[in-house]
Amino acid sequence: MEANILNELGNRIQNIVIKPKVQDKREKNRGILAMVFVILFFCVIFVTFVIGFNTANFGTDDYKDLLTTVSSILSGPLGFIIGFYFKEKQSQEQNVQEDE
Repeated sequence: MEANILNELGNRIQNIVIKPKVQDKREKNRGILAMVFVILFFCVIFVTFVIGFNTANFGTDDYKDLLTTVSSILSGPLGFIIGFYFKEKQSQEQNVQEDE
């Protein structure tokens, strides 16, 4: 009987101590990747404005066209990455609530 209690206690401790650390590491990596992509997205937009600023005869309409083109290309992957990150975060929170 004591062996069963000790095994059950060991399993509970393992679930509490070990599994959240693995999930936290994955969550941290996903967060870092999402943040890096967001930062790179805004860096690319900034670089396009710098290129436009250094180009002769570059007007306001040209900036608008350039921004529309760059953001339309990069907004798809940005939305996918952000959506995937928050979807995974939400599903993990639901799993934790179901376990309690």
